[in-house]
Amino acid sequence: LEDLELSYQDPYFIAYLIGITVWILLLAYLLMYSKSPFLKRFAWGASGGSITGLQNFLKDSLTAFKSSSGSRLPWYLPIWILMALVTAFGGLLFLTSCMKRYDATYSSAMFVGSFVFSASIMSVVHYKTFENLESIWNYILYPAGLAVLTVGVGILVQEADQSSSNGMSNSRNNSIHEILIQNEHIAVDLQSTQNQEETAQDQEETAGEMQ
Repeated sequence: LEDLELSYQDPYFIAYLIGITVWILLLAYLLMYSKSPFLKRFAWGASGGSITGLQNFLKDSLTAFKSSSGSRLPWYLPIWILMALVTAFGGLLFLTSCMKRYDATYSSAMFVGSFVFSASIMSVVHYKTFENLESIWNYILYPAGLAVLTVGVGILVQEADQSSSNGMSNSRNNSIHEILIQNEHIAVDLQSTQNQEETAQDQEETAGEMQ
């Protein structure tokens, strides 16, 4: 437990917590006040994964609970458990809100991408991931995996944009078709009304001639 407690006093980890807090506040500002549709959409997509990426509270809570079995629980354990619940359910709430506003493919892709990046940065700072890599290939494959993930997220987001634009185009075409049908019905009604008026006028003229 001493090593676990000392890890939360590490200046690099404190800097990470400050940085991720500023990042989440920036995303919150963009999704509430940004006038750019692109930035607002990005903020909704990245906020859930960025929050859920704080997996250290869940892992460290389990570690502290197991390490203190048979002895008094540390005073900070309830705080870690609370933070684990907040980050887990908070991220899911943002994901659900994003899916209500945007395409499900875009929402899930952005959530997974932002979650992996947030969790990876946290792991590097808090658990010293690179110090535990054993060979040069691990140093190459680890960033390569993140790069492949980024490309995959980009492909899914692009496909979501295309499907969304196609849906808007189809909706626009359907609207135009409905307008044309309505105009055609109006034209038919006008023609029918005009024919009725002409028929009535002819009948009046015929009646006048007979008199």
